[in-house]
Amino acid sequence: MLLLHSKNSTKLVPPIRAGYCYLRQFHQTLYNCESETRHTSRDRSLDYKLRGKGRNFVDFVRVVARGGAGGDGCVSFHREKYVAKGPPNGGNGGRGGSVIFKASPDETTLNHIPYLCAAKRGGPGQGAARHGLSGQDLIIKVPLGTIIREVDPPASAQSRMEEMEQEETKEEKLKKKWVHYPRSEETTLAKGDFFREAQKLMEEEERYLRWKDRQESQQRLFVDMETEDQNIIAAKGGTGGYGNPHFVTTENRSPKFATRGHQGRARYLELELKTIADAGLVGLPNAGKSTFLSAVSNAHPKIASYPFTTLNPYIGTVDFVDAFQLTVADIPGLIEGAHKNIGLGHSFLRHIERSKVLVYVIDLSVEEPWNDFRTLSKELEAYSEGLTKRPSVVIANKADVTAVAKSNFGKFEKIIIEEFEKNGETVAVVPVSAKYKKNIVKATTILRNMVEQNHAREAVTNDEEL
Repeated sequence: MLLLHSKNSTKLVPPIRAGYCYLRQFHQTLYNCESETRHTSRDRSLDYKLRGKGRNFVDFVRVVARGGAGGDGCVSFHREKYVAKGPPNGGNGGRGGSVIFKASPDETTLNHIPYLCAAKRGGPGQGAARHGLSGQDLIIKVPLGTIIREVDPPASAQSRMEEMEQEETKEEKLKKKWVHYPRSEETTLAKGDFFREAQKLMEEEERYLRWKDRQESQQRLFVDMETEDQNIIAAKGGTGGYGNPHFVTTENRSPKFATRGHQGRARYLELELKTIADAGLVGLPNAGKSTFLSAVSNAHPKIASYPFTTLNPYIGTVDFVDAFQLTVADIPGLIEGAHKNIGLGHSFLRHIERSKVLVYVIDLSVEEPWNDFRTLSKELEAYSEGLTKRPSVVIANKADVTAVAKSNFGKFEKIIIEEFEKNGETVAVVPVSAKYKKNIVKATTILRNMVEQNHAREAVTNDEEL
């Protein structure tokens, strides 16, 4: 007899029954541990995705867009009871799918786009005059502001294609173009007359298709995906092959050959993302750009007291009481020599190009804040000439930090206004404390007025062009 201890009492039980109870408690404990482990791992993976760290930010990729090949034609003849030697009824192959890029506001990065973007192949033709299914198009969503440009294929790819074409024998070329009825290939090639006529017919069609490809290849693909749901066919799918009824003539009533589908178009592309925003924040590292963005908009970028906290561009939306909205983009901090690709350099300077209004965020707590402004102006102008001539506003941040900021503001405002007056421009210098959200309303009101004026100028320009 053994003593069995439970939660509420101690019982005297036989040895066999005691062993069974201990075994049952062991398995129950093991199951509870496994279920807790599964639940914990599931929560961790969910939290990982919710933190937004599942994908890295990518704003430049090179891809190969390849349309799907067309389906092969079918060699078939009608078979029915009491019908001898039925006519040919092979279906044509289906068209290959195309590669289509579509602008979507739901996407913010190019990280999800694979290197090889290949659409589906068309289905083969079947008997009873059934044509093959068209291949499914590959629709790839890209963020608004993505530029798609065609580039030359790499030298290695071109040389590989040329080597493959030179190594192909005459028989291999025929197999790539033609489908024969089972056990009739030797007979077809031996008689030759009807097959040679079909070859001449297809050579004329291929000559026309090659001429058409040359005409299309002269116009390089270059598209700016600016509007929502805008789409572009980057690579068309190949046409399907012909079934054997296509080659019926008055002399050849039962052709035993069909053609294979054509290959789809292949293009080498570069995709570059340039963020679209009404206003763009520029400043040196640790100037308070992310803090200012979180104070005026619904964005929540990472904020810390060390430089280069922001590694990816953030876009926030500023909501006003009358339902007016404007977007503000925050890019990583610039340093001297950024136009030479020093620091993060060109990786994120491209995101400022589309901003209608430039917002200079300057740290007033440093000794000479006007030198920071001159560094920013120099880098922007060196990167893209005329970029600093856009409507601008200067945010003098950290105006609440000690007496240094207050003593710097008067001289800083005077120097900045003089810099703009030399070019015949005006600028507003607004002291703020982004951390404590002081004077934020004034800054956003000035931003809104500048954005509305810019929209009005664009509307007038568009009306004049029409």
